[in-house]
Amino acid sequence: MIEQVEQYRPRIVAALTDAGPQGRTVKELCGALGAGEQAIRRSLAVLVAAGVVREFSKYQPGVRGAVPRAYSLVGKGE
Repeated sequence: MIEQVEQYRPRIVAALTDAGPQGRTVKELCGALGAGEQAIRRSLAVLVAAGVVREFSKYQPGVRGAVPRAYSLVGKGE
Protein backbone atom coordinates (compact mmCIF):
# COMPACT_ATOMS: atom_id res chain seq x y z
CA MET A 1 0.00 0.00 0.00
CA ILE A 2 2.87 2.41 0.76
CA GLU A 3 4.24 1.91 -2.74
CA GLN A 4 0.83 2.70 -4.21
CA VAL A 5 0.54 5.91 -2.17
CA GLU A 6 4.04 6.99 -3.21
CA GLN A 7 3.22 6.23 -6.84
CA TYR A 8 0.08 8.41 -6.88
CA ARG A 9 1.15 11.19 -4.49
CA PRO A 10 2.97 13.37 -7.05
CA ARG A 11 0.27 12.81 -9.64
CA ILE A 12 -2.49 13.81 -7.22
CA VAL A 13 -0.60 16.92 -6.12
CA ALA A 14 -0.10 17.92 -9.77
CA ALA A 15 -3.80 17.35 -10.56
CA LEU A 16 -4.87 19.40 -7.54
CA THR A 17 -2.44 22.17 -8.47
CA ASP A 18 -4.10 22.39 -11.89
CA ALA A 19 -7.57 22.43 -10.26
CA GLY A 20 -6.91 25.59 -8.26
CA PRO A 21 -8.90 26.54 -5.15
CA GLN A 22 -12.13 24.83 -6.25
CA GLY A 23 -10.40 21.44 -5.93
CA ARG A 24 -11.47 18.13 -7.40
CA THR A 25 -13.65 15.27 -6.29
CA VAL A 26 -12.46 11.67 -6.18
CA LYS A 27 -14.41 10.97 -9.36
CA GLU A 28 -12.71 13.88 -11.15
CA LEU A 29 -9.28 12.73 -9.93
CA CYS A 30 -9.94 9.19 -11.13
CA GLY A 31 -10.82 10.50 -14.58
CA ALA A 32 -7.85 12.87 -14.73
CA LEU A 33 -5.32 10.29 -13.56
CA GLY A 34 -6.81 7.15 -15.07
CA ALA A 35 -6.57 5.41 -11.71
CA GLY A 36 -8.90 3.35 -9.57
CA GLU A 37 -11.04 4.90 -6.87
CA GLN A 38 -9.51 2.90 -4.01
CA ALA A 39 -5.97 3.94 -4.92
CA ILE A 40 -6.98 7.59 -5.08
CA ARG A 41 -8.90 7.43 -1.78
CA ARG A 42 -5.99 5.77 0.04
CA SER A 43 -3.53 8.31 -1.27
CA LEU A 44 -5.84 11.21 -0.38
CA ALA A 45 -6.28 9.87 3.16
CA VAL A 46 -2.51 9.92 3.65
CA LEU A 47 -2.18 13.39 2.12
CA VAL A 48 -4.98 14.76 4.32
CA ALA A 49 -3.37 13.25 7.43
CA ALA A 50 -0.03 14.78 6.45
CA GLY A 51 -1.63 18.21 6.06
CA VAL A 52 -0.80 18.54 2.36
CA VAL A 53 -4.40 18.34 1.16
CA ARG A 54 -7.63 19.61 2.69
CA GLU A 55 -11.07 18.10 2.35
CA PHE A 56 -14.25 20.18 2.00
CA SER A 57 -17.80 19.92 0.70
CA LYS A 58 -18.21 20.99 -2.91
CA TYR A 59 -21.68 22.46 -3.19
CA GLN A 60 -23.08 22.47 -6.70
CA PRO A 61 -26.16 24.67 -7.13
CA GLY A 62 -29.12 22.91 -8.68
CA VAL A 63 -27.79 19.41 -8.06
CA ARG A 64 -29.86 17.20 -5.80
CA GLY A 65 -28.53 14.60 -3.40
CA ALA A 66 -25.45 14.40 -1.26
CA VAL A 67 -22.85 17.13 -1.52
CA PRO A 68 -19.61 15.55 -2.77
CA ARG A 69 -16.34 15.97 -0.92
CA ALA A 70 -13.62 17.76 -2.81
CA TYR A 71 -9.91 18.02 -2.17
CA SER A 72 -7.48 20.86 -2.72
CA LEU A 73 -3.94 21.69 -1.74
CA VAL A 74 -3.40 23.45 1.57
CA GLY A 75 -2.15 26.99 1.09
CA LYS A 76 1.03 28.18 2.76
CA GLY A 77 -0.89 30.44 5.15
CA GLU A 78 -3.42 27.82 6.25
